[in-house]
Amino acid sequence: MTFQTVTETPMIYSQLQDREFNNFKEIIYREAGIKLSDLKKALVQARLSRRIRLLNLTSYDEYYEYLIEHYEDEKVHFINSITTNKTEFFREKKHFDFMMDSALPAIEASGANEIRIWSAGCSTGEEPYTIALTVLEYFGTRRKPVIKILATDIDTQVLEKAQAGIYTDDQTDTVPESLMQKYFLKKDSDGSLFYKVKDSVKQLVFFRHLNLHSEQYPMTKQFDIIFCRNVIIYFDKLMQVKLFSRFRNYLKDTGYLMIGHSENISSITDDFILMGNTIYRKNSGYGMDMKKPGK
Repeated sequence: MTFQTVTETPMIYSQLQDREFNNFKEIIYREAGIKLSDLKKALVQARLSRRIRLLNLTSYDEYYEYLIEHYEDEKVHFINSITTNKTEFFREKKHFDFMMDSALPAIEASGANEIRIWSAGCSTGEEPYTIALTVLEYFGTRRKPVIKILATDIDTQVLEKAQAGIYTDDQTDTVPESLMQKYFLKKDSDGSLFYKVKDSVKQLVFFRHLNLHSEQYPMTKQFDIIFCRNVIIYFDKLMQVKLFSRFRNYLKDTGYLMIGHSENISSITDDFILMGNTIYRKNSGYGMDMKKPGK
């Protein structure tokens, strides 16, 4: 990482104005389907100020002009700056308990030779790696099916961190010690401790860049479980309806959908039936609005 001296660092002489904020809001909604409320103005100001300084610009207007002039290249950095990435290992643990106690036993009993799980909005990787740990712990030394965990996010920077699979001591404090010893390698760098996810775990997870707002997704097969937790709160009703329609089509008839504990889809779609703890099954009584992927 390189640092500029104080004299080299440009000053931002203005606050983010409503007009400028609205311009940025329109772009993030158009590109990612993210609906920013006026309460997010301070967050956008703080996030974009870092990018502005990096580009040696001095105002939000100047950055907006730069973004428009270099749109295809800069929009990736713009989206990375705006998106929020909060996650942790074993976050909302009841979902992983359900996997151990109900979902994975049902999949195993079906005789499936492959388990496909999708972590949509995977951030820095804690969620998909937790999914992998749960699957590995469930099967133990028993013969297990082929395990494929797809982890997607719109933010290219967090995907790079996720693929590296390296976490600080604080970031792994929710992982049980027994799992730390089994699935992480302890590293010491300049007196600081880091933990790297072992290859036996990493090989189960495939990280890919995906914008949930895109008209088409590249996946061609359905999933046994879809995690999309604490993501829909950033979308408006139209985008939420569209997203859950797609999830329904990408989920096997016997599959499960997990959303965040603070989220509720009862006013968004009738395509799913609540099983408890924000765990859903498909409602077979409703049709689909797009071609269903292969099984």
